[in-house]
Amino acid sequence: NVAKQAFKPIAVQSLKKYILTIGAAVDDLDTIETNDRIAEIATKNRGHSFAECEMEFFDSSGKKTTFLLYGTIPMEAFGINIVSREFRDYVLVFYSPPGADTLQLSFSPRNRKLFIKSIRLAPETAEGTVNCNPDFRYGEFNASGWDPDSEGRLFRTPDKRTVLKCGYNSRSSFFAVDDDSRYSFLCQGTGYESEDGKVIVTFYDEVGNELGYTHLFWDKDMQEGATKTGIKPIPGSKLAMLQPSRIILEKVMVTKDDPSTP
Repeated sequence: NVAKQAFKPIAVQSLKKYILTIGAAVDDLDTIETNDRIAEIATKNRGHSFAECEMEFFDSSGKKTTFLLYGTIPMEAFGINIVSREFRDYVLVFYSPPGADTLQLSFSPRNRKLFIKSIRLAPETAEGTVNCNPDFRYGEFNASGWDPDSEGRLFRTPDKRTVLKCGYNSRSSFFAVDDDSRYSFLCQGTGYESEDGKVIVTFYDEVGNELGYTHLFWDKDMQEGATKTGIKPIPGSKLAMLQPSRIILEKVMVTKDDPSTP
């Protein structure tokens, strides 16, 4: 009978990459065990009809803070939909927004019985990339901020890899960059429409004002994987966002170049 249960705030660092892992299950008629379209449905309605773990960030004064888009539009923090009858690990990789001092997790059962077995929050160090969830390794129910448009979704291929159908206008979550550094971008994917697909990276200042973008690849160049090195963010950049379109995307891996390499 609980509408929402908030947990005690957890200390975080501003613009740091974290991994949140929740072991959970839900008592519901509509779960991944009974409906093979759950991932698609959750993507289209942003999961608001399912049991969910929600995140809110607060600054040192206790004021709510989040990423901004174009300097004015607050971006909704991504949550975790809990859609399995059996216990499983749900994963969310994310950056805390600028000025964040604490993170508060809240669980919304939405008229279901929700069971939480474990909650783990730690700095993310295993992906080896600057961006989050670069190769969709956590499966089709763990997007970690990747946001396809209405025609896109994560899905499993016959060989059990998870890929992202991007639709016309998809985007990643924000990730932190340094305008004094250079970065490499490894992209792999396949176009699926007559109009060419592509991947671009857009740069922003700390409050989300767009500074410009760099075109990375057309779909025909990345079917076997392609890499660009030495990409320097636009001066003043603190954040970046990947924006793929009309691609079945297998991976986009962003790494910081070694400053000693010419």
